[in-house]
Formats: sequence, C-alpha cells, structure tokens
Amino acid sequence: MSLKHDDRLRALTHKDSDFWADVVDNVLIVAITDVRGVITYVNDRFCEISRYPREELLGSTHRIVNSGYHDASFFRQMYRTIRSGEIWRGNICNRAKDGTLYWVATTIMPKHNSLGAVEGYVATRFEITELMNTRDRLKSLAATDPLTGLFNRGGFNTVLQASVEEKARNITREIMLVMFDLDGFKQINDIHGHHAGDVVLKTISRRLLELVSPQDAVCRLGGDEFALVLNHTLLTTPLNTMLERLLAALEAPIEVGNTMVNVSGSIGVSPVASQESAESLQKNADIALYAAKRAGGHQARMFDITLHQHALERAQILTDARDGVEKDQFELYYQPILNVATGRCDQIEALLRWHHPLRGLLAADSFRDVFLDATLAQAMSPRLVKSFQNDMRLWNSSLTTYPNLTINLSRLDLLNVGFQNDLEAEIRRQGGNASDYVLEISESVLAGRRSDRVLMRLQELASLGFQLTLDDFGQATLPIAVLRDIRFTQAKISRRLVTDIAHNPAARDVIAHLTGLAHAFGLSVTVGGVETREQMDILIELKVDRIQGFYISPPISAANLVLAEHILAPDHSEVALQAS
Repeated sequence: MSLKHDDRLRALTHKDSDFWADVVDNVLIVAITDVRGVITYVNDRFCEISRYPREELLGSTHRIVNSGYHDASFFRQMYRTIRSGEIWRGNICNRAKDGTLYWVATTIMPKHNSLGAVEGYVATRFEITELMNTRDRLKSLAATDPLTGLFNRGGFNTVLQASVEEKARNITREIMLVMFDLDGFKQINDIHGHHAGDVVLKTISRRLLELVSPQDAVCRLGGDEFALVLNHTLLTTPLNTMLERLLAALEAPIEVGNTMVNVSGSIGVSPVASQESAESLQKNADIALYAAKRAGGHQARMFDITLHQHALERAQILTDARDGVEKDQFELYYQPILNVATGRCDQIEALLRWHHPLRGLLAADSFRDVFLDATLAQAMSPRLVKSFQNDMRLWNSSLTTYPNLTINLSRLDLLNVGFQNDLEAEIRRQGGNASDYVLEISESVLAGRRSDRVLMRLQELASLGFQLTLDDFGQATLPIAVLRDIRFTQAKISRRLVTDIAHNPAARDVIAHLTGLAHAFGLSVTVGGVETREQMDILIELKVDRIQGFYISPPISAANLVLAEHILAPDHSEVALQAS
C-alpha cells in the first residue's frame, strides 16, 4: 500500500472518523457489490433516492433500478471497463420503486484483494436529476417549433438520422419519410391575416399528432412544410390507409373566427433505407412531393426509380438550358388569336421555343421547369427583351395589320422589375402604347408563394394601361374576389377543357358556365387548343369572344408571320356573321 493511501487510511481511523463517514453518507449515494454485481452494502442515501428498503436491495443487482433508458451496449462498455480493473465514470438514469426516474453521476471503482484480483466494486454517486432535466428542456426547446410544439428542422434531422440507424439494425422494419406542404395556405394568410394562418398551422399540427403513434415524429420544417417519420404507426396501419387519412385530415375544414377555411396537401413519400443518408432521403421525398404537385396536387406519390430518372432528366434540361441561353437557342414564336366578333386576328401570343441541338424544336411545355429557375430566368430576360425589340421593328416596317401582342409572364417575371422596365422602355421606343399589349398570367402563378407581391405588381401594370389576361381560368385555385380586385380584361379557358366538347355535353356546360362567369365580371373570353371546325362552331355557340389553336394557325416565327400576313386578316366573315 502506498504512503498516500496510508495517510488517507490514518485520516479515516482517528477519533473523528464518524464525522467523515457522516460527510460521505450525506453527500454520496454508496453501494458495494461482489464481483458478480450482487449488492452487499447500501447507505441510507441509496435507500432514500431509490425508494427501496435496504432488505430489498441487499442480495439484488443493480437491475432492480434499471430504467431501460440506456441500451445494452452502454452497460457492456461499463462492465468491460471495471472488469479490467479500471475506474468507470458516467451519468446513469435509474428508476425508483415508485416509477420515478432519477439521474446520478456515477463513479465505479473495482475493489482488489491482496493478490490484486477484483473481488468487488464500490459505486459512489451523487444526484443530478435537475441538471439533466434542465439539459433535456434546453435540448427540447432547441429542437421544437415554438408555434406548434412539433419538432423543428433541427429536431427532424436528428430523428431522421436515428431512423436510418434503426433501419440498419433491423432491415425488415418498415420506416417511411413523409413530407408535404399545405396547398392554399398562402391565400389564407393573404385574405384572413397571419393570425388565421397560425390557427391553421396549429390545427393541422394537432390533427397530425392524433393521427400517428406517439412514438413517431411529427415535424414542422418551416412555413407550411411538414414531415412525418412513420415507424410504430405502420405496425398497426398500412401505409396506403395512413396516407388516405392524412389527406383527409389536411382537407377537413378549419374554423377561423366566424368563418371556415380549407387547405389540402401534396405529399411525397420515401422509404427509409439503411444505405441512404438522411440528406438523400429528404431529396427523394422532395422529388416525390414535386411529382405530386405536377400531377395536380391533393395526392401522395411514392418515390421510385422512375421519379429519380425524371429528376435526373430535369437536372439535365436545366443544364442544357443554361448552355442554350448562352448560345441563343431560344426563339419567340407567335400564334394568332381570332376575334369571333370581327372575324380578324386582333391578337398574337408570344410563345417561347427552344432549338435544342439534339431534341429539335421544343414547345414550352417540354421545358417548363426552366421558368422556375431564378438564375436562368434572370439570364434569359434580357435576351427575350432583345428578341421583342427585333420582332417589333420588323413588324413596324413590314406589317399593315398590327395586332395586340400577348406575353406570358411567369412568377419570376412579375417579381423581376428590371425585365418589366426594359419591356416598357422598348414599347415607348417603338412608339407603342401599353394598351396594345396583353400580359397573360396563370392562376397557378397567382396562387403560389409571394402572391401578395405578385398581385401588387399586377395592379401597377394595370394602372400603366396594360391589358391583363387570367390564364387557365377555371382551375379553381383562386378566390373569386381576385377578379374583382385586379383589373383583368380577359380570361383564357384552358385547352384541356376543349378536347371533349364535341362529344361531351358536360364539357360544353363547363365552358358555358366559365364564359358566363367571366362575362359577369366584364371579361372577354379566349379559348385555346381549338383544332377542328366543329370545336370552333360549338365555342361560337357558347358565346366565347376569341379562339386560339392550330385550326386558326400554329405558332410561327416572326419572319414567317410577315411572309404570311394574310393569317392576321383571314377570310372569316362567316365567323363574324355566325357570332352576331
């Protein structure tokens, strides 16, 4: 025994040794076990904190206070340390006899016999329950959304990573990542105020908590974006049933003050796989969510290899488009629009075409994702303005009939004031008037994010004299009040509604209803996608004002429009007579 230990022993065996024993018993929780871990001694503090009488503790092992908080690997590492004769230190969560949990900072020292072999262990502890509870509260606050009480993005990342690790331990376990946002939430904020938006978010959050197992994670990632990590829920509820219930929960009416509002959801689902990172799983779910939105929303899509391929193709299109902008592969084509009342084409719509080096001439529907890329849109804007400049100069010098020009504006165009200023400046240079131009905006643009700024900009453009057309009229993504608040002059009914009008009375009724509604708001009505004389005759009977489509003319280049100027003033006198 070392001199140091001799001195310590003498200090504990002089006349006030009882005092030092009292110090230990009042400060520390002490237990002694044999080499097998059987408890042979506990002090009063151990009995007080564990709520067990001494006679129940003696002869037992520490499993009697095991809370289940720590996994088997935790205890394996601890026993490996002390059996090797080393001291182990760590924090342990125990369970008292009455079921309450308590934390202790623990030091376990092996007790050696005269031969140096371990013959038992002395565990000394002091309580740190309040400290650990404070830590957990702070951790919870850091991982919790203050409005809804759900996990925030930080908490979500932690939970998702833990799910990936759980999947690696048990590959047969079904775990799903579900991500979605709320379609229609922005309009509620705009119309009813942010308080109403908060009510919606809290109501949806409460429904989600009621829908899933308490052991599964419900997260608000920010704004109206949510995520679920489904694990235990799927043990009792099939995924398809769960998704149906989720869609129903999102679409159920929500009471806000004295009114009822509605939202819906677009949902993306990705299976949690052990070989995937948490980041790639989120990307997969985002891809599926995007596919659900493109399919019209109000539905769930499961990520699969096909969606992955589409995502790769989309990325390739964007890469090709960046190169195409630099090489001036984009060109404006123009499609004449027939005025039914006059029998003349008094408008032409500018439509973007892409001379793709491998895929040939592409219509805008083939590369619509390009318009959602802010960097591409910014790079493309000055080139489009320059194209307008050249085309307008050509028409001014060559055309005797000069129709109004219809220009489609994306959300990015409307938020890009520089593009609009350049366009207005060019119109003035050409000696034109703003009223000679029709700016066409789809319902989806007005229903998207930052719609408040978009609506404000439309009001400014209307005040400058531009005509405004609401495209895709009848998609029911906008409140009717928008037709009253914004000075639209025209409405364009989607070509998708035209396809069956020759054979489907219901399709004709829809167009008649939409035409009547637009006329009630003082708007003229254009119908696109007309490909046959029969369709045109039906639309004239339904009292639409303008007709656009391949039956009148396909989109053609600016130069070809000059060569075929007769298209702008065709012999449609019978159309005018029929309309009158």
